[in-house]
Amino acid sequence: MPRINPEHAKRGAAAEADFKRWLDYSGVPYVYATQDIESVPEGFRGKLKRPDYLVGLPFVGNMAFDVKSKTIYEGCLLFDVDEVEKLTAFDDLFRISTFFACLDPGGGDRATWFRLPELKHCRTRRMKSGAVYVAPLSAGITVDMREPFQEALRATISLAL
Repeated sequence: MPRINPEHAKRGAAAEADFKRWLDYSGVPYVYATQDIESVPEGFRGKLKRPDYLVGLPFVGNMAFDVKSKTIYEGCLLFDVDEVEKLTAFDDLFRISTFFACLDPGGGDRATWFRLPELKHCRTRRMKSGAVYVAPLSAGITVDMREPFQEALRATISLAL
């Protein structure tokens, strides 16, 4: 397993804390999924990644979010292909719509959500660390975190084809 850059780990923890504060402010039920190795069954380790948060939508179901602190490169965000595959396994096994919630490492009121299936349509690129999906910001859903989660969610839902 690759070693995580301490600065990236610090940024990621800050983004998760910001997301948690937003969920608390919004008053929605959620569960923070512990990231220790025992939180995934032995037979699925290395094949399955659990998200950071499960958000309950009473009388509807759940949504899952893996929170990221992402820097924009040429109008795009980069997502590790292996990580997307493992998170997709979670989405498939548990039948929970799973998103990356990407927060600006510099802070701010906006986030961009990416559903896993949309990432699979993005081009890939080889990096030193491995293959990544190159996702244009336009492929994501812009979310205003000044609004409660419920309002942000309502603004992201489109039934149009």
